[in-house]
Amino acid sequence: MKSAFVTVGTTSFEELIAAASAPETLQALRSLGYGRLVLQVGRAAAAPAPFRTAAFTLDVFRFKESLAEDLENADLVISHAGAGTCLETLEKGKPLLVVVNEKLMNNHQLELARQLYRDGHLFYCTSPFWSH
Repeated sequence: MKSAFVTVGTTSFEELIAAASAPETLQALRSLGYGRLVLQVGRAAAAPAPFRTAAFTLDVFRFKESLAEDLENADLVISHAGAGTCLETLEKGKPLLVVVNEKLMNNHQLELARQLYRDGHLFYCTSPFWSH
């Protein structure tokens, strides 16, 4: 079963968590052969409830000491544009879609995402509403 992993790092990125856990996103993942989505929600004020059905599992957690196991088990990583997360994901050779948190523009997320895209390492967008 294919697994997708969404991580927001140590920040709050409510928009990404909401978009990733929206019913239409879960349906799109299922239609692409994914049976599991793992959400690392960081400091989000609200987190979706985890669930398990015969066809799909949603796991949710706030923080872990290391994301190495989650990254290793993922067939696709969707992440904020934190440098550490990007580099660790790319070191593991995982496909990476970066969603730039526009509320944190002073931390150079957009510049990092653009450069890693130009170098052929990832895809990025500036809105978590990639399905629109």
